[in-house]
Amino acid sequence: MEIRQLRYFASTVRLGSVGAAAAEHFVTQPAVSLQLKKLEEELGQKLFARRGRALVPTEAGQALAERVEEVIRLIAAIEADVAGVKDLTSGTLRIGNTDAASVYVLPDVYRTFHKKYAGVRVEIMVAETARLVEALRARRIEIAIATLPIGERGLTVRPIYREELVPVAHPDHPLVSRRGATLKDLAGQDVITYPAGAVTRGMIDAVFAAHGETLRPRMEISSPEAMKRLTQAGLGVSILPRPVVAAELGRKVLKAIVLPGIRFEREIGMVFRDDDALSPAARVFRDMIEQRFRRGDQKGR
Repeated sequence: MEIRQLRYFASTVRLGSVGAAAAEHFVTQPAVSLQLKKLEEELGQKLFARRGRALVPTEAGQALAERVEEVIRLIAAIEADVAGVKDLTSGTLRIGNTDAASVYVLPDVYRTFHKKYAGVRVEIMVAETARLVEALRARRIEIAIATLPIGERGLTVRPIYREELVPVAHPDHPLVSRRGATLKDLAGQDVITYPAGAVTRGMIDAVFAAHGETLRPRMEISSPEAMKRLTQAGLGVSILPRPVVAAELGRKVLKAIVLPGIRFEREIGMVFRDDDALSPAARVFRDMIEQRFRRGDQKGR
């Protein structure tokens, strides 16, 4: 049973003529007659009887007619929905971000997208990189903005910017005013950092290891915001993305610990499945991300 057969059938019932139905659909009369015959053969029922010069539905035809208009309306609604997704007047964009990227880096992109495509619903998953990769695998999101490297097969990874990680502490912390502080000095403090296994934690550990030191944190927390607040309360020192602590550094409620010759940084990338055809909304969002950071904004400010 084909959609066009149902449309020809409904027109014939309403207009009482194969010729009129053909004219309504801008096809030939034999084309309509052929499709109606195929529909009758498929259903095993005669659908029309002739009454004078008009065609009227049989009992089986009337039963079909009572349902077919509902089916055609549903098909029209589906077509409108699909067209809306294509034209970005409707649909849903499902993306995932790390905490810091979601709060400090991407709001301008969200704002631009919403302004241009207000009919598209945006669903944002905020999680650490490992969970974002899982969500991509499970097709719960289409695009993730996550911390690199991501070495799993089946994913396309496009680096978009790098950001500095800054050691910070309460203004009264002794390392804040110490000139020539070292990684060994930092390793000996109560450090609040990302959990073991997190991509950013791995980068931080690698810097310590490269200088013969080992980080033994006092607290491990997945939320940069929580780390910042605990550090601000004087419970330890943290190594956080500069965008996360920029406002607090400006207000001097946190201060940076200067470690000569030491730099912590991480790379942020856009990730999506190799085998997925991105939705129209996801393709536009991907292009917006690439255009934003192609303009030379490589620091995630």
